[in-house]
Amino acid sequence: MESIEELEAFLERTSQPGLRGRLQARGEARALIRRDGVLPDGAPTFATSIDTDLAELAFSLLRASLALREAGGNTEIWRAGFARAGNAFESLVQNGAPDNASRGFNRVMGAAAYHLAGYTALAFSLMSQGMFAADSELVSSGREPNLAPAEQAIVSLIMRDLNELSRQSRAWLLDPVHSDTELARRLAGAEIDPDDVVTVVVTSSIYRAFAFFQFALQTGELVLVDDARRLLARALSLTKNSNAVSLWWIARIALNLLDDLWSSSLHEVLPRTGPGGETYLRLRRLFIGELFSRKISEIELWPSQIEAARRSIDLDDDLVVALPTSAGKTRIAEIATLMALACGRRVLIITPLRALSAQTERSFRRTFSALGFSISSLYSAGGVAGTDEDALRSQDIVIATPEKLDFALRNDPSILNDIGLIVLDEGHMIGPSDREIRCENLVQRLLRRPDSVTRRIICLSAILPEGEQLNDLTGWIRSDAPGDPIQANWRPTRQRFGTLAWNGNSAKLSFNLEADAPYIEDFVDLMAAIKPRRKPFPCNNKELTLSAAWRFSTLGKRTLIFCTQRDHVEGYAETVVDLHGRGFLPSLLQDADKVERAIEVGREWLGLDHPAVKCLPLGVAIHHGRLPSPFLREVEALLGAGVLEVVIASPTLAQGLNLNAAVLLIPALYRAGVPLTGQEFANVAGRAGRAFVDLEGLILHVMYDPSPWRTTAWTDLVNSARARSLGSGIIAIVDQVMKRLADTGVFGRADAMEYLANNQGAWFPADESDDIEPIAGLIKRLDATVLGLIEALDANGDDLPALLDEALTGSLWSRQIARLAAETKQHQMWILTARSRLIWNKSTAAQRRSQFAMGVGLEAGLALDILAP
Repeated sequence: MESIEELEAFLERTSQPGLRGRLQARGEARALIRRDGVLPDGAPTFATSIDTDLAELAFSLLRASLALREAGGNTEIWRAGFARAGNAFESLVQNGAPDNASRGFNRVMGAAAYHLAGYTALAFSLMSQGMFAADSELVSSGREPNLAPAEQAIVSLIMRDLNELSRQSRAWLLDPVHSDTELARRLAGAEIDPDDVVTVVVTSSIYRAFAFFQFALQTGELVLVDDARRLLARALSLTKNSNAVSLWWIARIALNLLDDLWSSSLHEVLPRTGPGGETYLRLRRLFIGELFSRKISEIELWPSQIEAARRSIDLDDDLVVALPTSAGKTRIAEIATLMALACGRRVLIITPLRALSAQTERSFRRTFSALGFSISSLYSAGGVAGTDEDALRSQDIVIATPEKLDFALRNDPSILNDIGLIVLDEGHMIGPSDREIRCENLVQRLLRRPDSVTRRIICLSAILPEGEQLNDLTGWIRSDAPGDPIQANWRPTRQRFGTLAWNGNSAKLSFNLEADAPYIEDFVDLMAAIKPRRKPFPCNNKELTLSAAWRFSTLGKRTLIFCTQRDHVEGYAETVVDLHGRGFLPSLLQDADKVERAIEVGREWLGLDHPAVKCLPLGVAIHHGRLPSPFLREVEALLGAGVLEVVIASPTLAQGLNLNAAVLLIPALYRAGVPLTGQEFANVAGRAGRAFVDLEGLILHVMYDPSPWRTTAWTDLVNSARARSLGSGIIAIVDQVMKRLADTGVFGRADAMEYLANNQGAWFPADESDDIEPIAGLIKRLDATVLGLIEALDANGDDLPALLDEALTGSLWSRQIARLAAETKQHQMWILTARSRLIWNKSTAAQRRSQFAMGVGLEAGLALDILAP
């Protein structure tokens, strides 16, 4: 038996790039392009021994990782070993021949390896694709995949189908044929082979152990887990002594799965005592039971969630949680909500977009309405109606946009008095835009409330920076209380970045940002022209993007095309309709009846000739913020049901909406000549790879005219997404205004302060360059900042400097500007003071309230008509 050091050394060696002539890369490339074990014409040639080589690598990695885990070795090393084993098994079985006798067993081994690596969603996806996608012909013909009963038990646990696992256990254990008495009788009479007796006994032990374990997951009783472990340990010993190799693997996998799953289960991670005493215990039991009873039981927490869940017990622990998209931020918010509700305190969730508010409401209603709590969302345009205020005062869980909440608080600050938790969803929404400035101002006002210490704040985001900026944000949210943010790069699915580059007759798919990565030379082929069109297909970047989307759909991968501008979305839709009519793009829709309702809604709101409506019968979804909400709801429902294969979406996609796909195609890296920011790209890229659906997310830049500068721009964008930034929008907007005013020479005047505080025209230079944002837009945002910071809209003008100073104490602005020069800080405050005095001098308190109401009620931002130059 190898030592821990030997096992770790072996796993480290097998992680090196180029292992066995890039075996892993070759296996992945073959899996990507073959269908039912057959490679298409013109495909690369692969060695005849590749299956044997992949199987040998997979089982070696699995064996070593199991041994290292059982010996108590380095967790990171054995989890990485399991992940590589899962990847090798995946390459071995994906899109393989359905009649391969070992395919089912290898798939189970791969799924189990992923599970033990901590990637339960990958395990689920690998297994479900084998059961329902790649083997669809087997299922439709009535033939089940080639799995033994004990393997079926493993599958049911991996796929969290605990009802099916219970059914299997009862059926097997209650069958008289499998009883000890019957086995003894048949063995004595030589009616059964001893090897078959071992199979029945081990299978019974596995089912009995899983029955104990399932009841433990339902009740939280640890003694049941111990009983299950003992049963599996005896079964493993029997298989070893009987030389039953396949059963030995299954028993060993079952024992490790059970042990690993229990350690990350909600019973183990969620504290057994918490705030609220008996109320907490009751709600904890109901919460776990609700998640357990779902069709796909949600019984454990992912590695990304465990630290936050354990810190959730402390109601004084304000959290900043930075996790990638799909890494489980919502579950963290749910656990924190559970703690607040257990103490009889209500919960407020702030989301930056109306569509995201609706999505959040559905998620929380699913979980907490079953526990007896009321949920309401406030996200319509305009001010706050009486029913909105009633909801803010009475509902247990309220979801609101910043605009709605800010307006309500201006009317009546007491509506938050019994709120115990505020969740800031998409907490990175800090910056110089109208919406970002309002969000920053709102958070600062919440933190400056005298009763802020009585409520907890949790900030959730998929894209937060590291270093000083994250420390500033954490200190701001925590009001300088000691404590670190929670940050992880773990994702439930893999992601790969690459390019799809046209070479004249075909397009090459390359994951060229990775070492030792697979590639496919002719992923998209040229199609001959179809009369009356004279050009072949594709003939430009848009057509190549659509051709790739259709190609991926044939591989069973939903594809999302990201357009950097909203008007481009409908341009793509029109092209889809045109190319379909010309015979280049067939319909992707499997069942026309499923889109009838959406088409009817689209007809009422848009008309049947609108490209978004015309695309539905082709299996294509069009999504951007200017489409009517009723139509978007229908489209999102179809996407959720998996009806539509291709999605074409606008930058709204970057704001946290749950529009995910297996493949993300990015045909353009610029918006109106300006490069995409790393932050926006990071949020968009997070849409690639759906947990419990996809094994990996592909993010590809499409280049019909490839060139070195395009590849460099793509590489720079991917790298910039990893080097994120978050700065106070107040600093950014005031800095821009200062620079524009400095160009006018106004700061050279001896009376500059009084001049700016009393002369509206001084803020608007006569001559401006055409290639920069008009200063009117900057001033509008500066006014929004001022009105957002000062709560006392009827304050005296002489009190403004002190009010601004007080409002900005402890702010993100003050923290970040403290690192800048003292002169810069002085000028920033000087500009804010001068602008606030002008607003106060030019308007009455009633007018300022009206201006504020208009600003928070319209997404276009503040319209300060009375201050127009």
